[in-house]
Amino acid sequence: MKDFRPELTYTSFEAHMHKAKTPLQLKHLKTVVHHSKGEVLADLDMVLPTLSDDPQYHEYGVLGDVKGDTGPKGIDQVRANYTEMVNNGSYVIESKKTRVVVGDYDIVTEGTFRQILTAAVARKMRFVDDTSPASPFYVLSARTVVFWEFDENDKAKGEDRYVLDHHIVPLAEEDLPDDYPDKFRTAPKAEV
Repeated sequence: MKDFRPELTYTSFEAHMHKAKTPLQLKHLKTVVHHSKGEVLADLDMVLPTLSDDPQYHEYGVLGDVKGDTGPKGIDQVRANYTEMVNNGSYVIESKKTRVVVGDYDIVTEGTFRQILTAAVARKMRFVDDTSPASPFYVLSARTVVFWEFDENDKAKGEDRYVLDHHIVPLAEEDLPDDYPDKFRTAPKAEV
């Protein structure tokens, strides 16, 4: 996992910025980029201001054994969801956008992602259980499509996210990326 690059979550938009054909489209696309950067930096002060007062997240396939919508609804649930991600380390994501479609009030992204999960989070998300290979960490990879809609105040109304083709594999602690947050490691990082 030494090739893990969380910054791709926002830098992979660079190849798609030309698709914004009007100032309004560019403004909304830059908002998505800013929001995405805040997510991987675990900076809720970047994420939350991009959202409307009552964001609605519709998430399908985010949990291992639930097919229906599990997304948070309303600013309090959304804030709690992001806070939990920051506190449990599940914000450590690399998301490469391979397709971006831009309209005035709608943006759609498609791509792949890898997410490093602690064993406890992987279990809570129901991607591992007692029959899974034991490991302190796991890498979840999948394809994802996200629909963004903006309101008249240029705020995102939330996300409609579809996560497909999940694969989860054990990850040894020594294989974690060098910049993986120390607070989620089970042992101190070896000095080089």
